[in-house]
Amino acid sequence: MNIKFVVTKFKSGAMAAIASFLLLPQIGQAQQAADTQELRDVQQIVAVVNDSPISLYDLKQRVLLFIISSGNRQRSQQEQQYLNQQALQSLVDDKLKTQEAEKYKTVISKQELEQSFASYAQQMRLTPKQLEEQLNKAGIRKESMLLQVEASLAWEQVVGGLLMPQVSISDEEIYSILDRMNHNKGQEEFHPLEIFLLVSDNEKRDETRVAANRIVEQLRKKASFQVMARQFSQSTTSAVGGDLGWLMKSQINPEIAATLEKMETGDISDPVETEDGFYILQLAGKRQILTASETDTRVDLQHLFFEVSDKAKDEELAALEKTVAAAAAKIENCDNLKEQGKELGAKETGSLGNLAISDLPRNLHKTILDLEVGHASAPVKEPNGYRVFVVCDRKEPEIRMPDYDSVEGSLSQQRVGLIARRHLRDLRRDAIIDYK
Repeated sequence: MNIKFVVTKFKSGAMAAIASFLLLPQIGQAQQAADTQELRDVQQIVAVVNDSPISLYDLKQRVLLFIISSGNRQRSQQEQQYLNQQALQSLVDDKLKTQEAEKYKTVISKQELEQSFASYAQQMRLTPKQLEEQLNKAGIRKESMLLQVEASLAWEQVVGGLLMPQVSISDEEIYSILDRMNHNKGQEEFHPLEIFLLVSDNEKRDETRVAANRIVEQLRKKASFQVMARQFSQSTTSAVGGDLGWLMKSQINPEIAATLEKMETGDISDPVETEDGFYILQLAGKRQILTASETDTRVDLQHLFFEVSDKAKDEELAALEKTVAAAAAKIENCDNLKEQGKELGAKETGSLGNLAISDLPRNLHKTILDLEVGHASAPVKEPNGYRVFVVCDRKEPEIRMPDYDSVEGSLSQQRVGLIARRHLRDLRRDAIIDYK
């Protein structure tokens, strides 16, 4: 392989500009930058990737995106410098992905960009308009996020059009997995989410290890895993928040499987080091193969919310809880539940839809499992009051053997993900990257 890689030291002017930016105490101050400074940032080039420039403005915007994804807070100068390095590497990768996509005449429509933006907002539990407002408050232009989204979508097309045809799954492999599932009935399978950090140069392995540890720190401080996966992960699953779906132990890298076995649902792993890079995992679920779990039971769930003043004293709260419990005990069916709630003094009554009990917070599982259809739960305390749940219908879980197509899809996803990571690594090694 012909490897060309040019590295020069940052020019003192660029370093001074970046350092002054990183030392800002609040990211919102970036919004106050004068138009003249922004123009200078656009003109200041910090890297060139195969003749395609990355400006200081691009870098500032990407750093802000990283900060808003991992949680707005004060950071040390060392942490801010780290974010800068990660943001620059992310921009370099986006350039490489976009350049590769251009070779194959890939076109991303405005509609596709907006749909992906809306999906990102949904993961943050926001509307697209609310997300755009949050970006503006943080000094980030929507166009900066859309450029990142465009690179991700373009790479998906490269993966689907160029790399997917290289994946070959035989009938024997698929039937072997189906047989193995029958043989392994009752054994555990896992539903992990991943953030993957690629190591394309072993000399930088220690830097990537430090980056992985910092991401774990943010995740354990309650940063959204899916949002962080979209920003930091270099796996094809980044587009879906790192979701790998349900996998048997035999389908998973042994090092990763060993880590998942020790985890409880919701846990964040320490970085798992492999030859290709580092994995950070969250366990979204664990179940037994072809074995019904009671939390797979699906329910039609309604709720009633009884508000309480934030100034209420302990004795008032205790009295309200008794009142709500007495009111909930009067509910015997789901007919006209909205009217029933109004009569009982509920501020809000509505449907949570049809969902699996496993989709609910773990602290509610037993409460919902123990409920009879048409009956209400005991009051569940929330910051602003008490919520009561009513099960209006229940469907016991069914044991369904995965079909041929679903197994083929899962295998293909794993194979193409591996090929895509190695292809990006090769693009990095072959690129001429000049850091100014």
